[in-house]
Amino acid sequence: MKKLPILLAGMTLFGSAQATVYQFDFTAKIQEMVEFSPLTFSGGPVASSSLSGSTVSVGDQLTGHFSYDTATGVFSHFGGGTMYAAPAAQNSLDVSIGGASIALGGASYSSTNVQVANNAAALGGADSFGIANVSANAYASQMMAVSFFDKSGLALSASTMPGQLDFANFSQSSFYYTYSSNATHAMMGANGALTSVTITQESIPVPVPEPETYAMLLVGLAALTWKARRR
Repeated sequence: MKKLPILLAGMTLFGSAQATVYQFDFTAKIQEMVEFSPLTFSGGPVASSSLSGSTVSVGDQLTGHFSYDTATGVFSHFGGGTMYAAPAAQNSLDVSIGGASIALGGASYSSTNVQVANNAAALGGADSFGIANVSANAYASQMMAVSFFDKSGLALSASTMPGQLDFANFSQSSFYYTYSSNATHAMMGANGALTSVTITQESIPVPVPEPETYAMLLVGLAALTWKARRR
């Protein structure tokens, strides 16, 4: 029974770090829209567009949900901020108009990323936080995002993945949506302002094994294997 303490020594470290997923509901209103064709270099502001297969119009009220996972790893640094992305991370962004989701059906690719910028020089010392979903299928590609901006630079204390944010500390908030047809390359873009943000889940604790955990487990397993071979 001497092998049991060795295995338990590694297992007791599980959960020593905790990831947290914060979830929010929001509403927004579309204020501006454009259509553009890169093939003919034509287009401009429009009141509505059905390029995506459903009609999207200026004045439409949006409802959405987003979440961000504090355990998401760093993907890149750019523009004075840090982008966080990982396939297994619980980051999400869903948006509906009139109860119908604007997500691409049958997406062959989908990634939800988080960007954090604290006192970014590229933003004049401002803070920003954003979450965006980029997806594509055989017919089109699209991006939808929510973004929060604070000119004073006081909303964030670092460019690391934040704990629960108070979005009232940001002076501006926006919603962005772009859609591009693979067949015609025609593009549609819409943007507007968020009208409300409400937290729907305080946190979801998720055990995250630290590097030391894996090391201890490997040591324990190696010891068990060595003992088994001696017998």
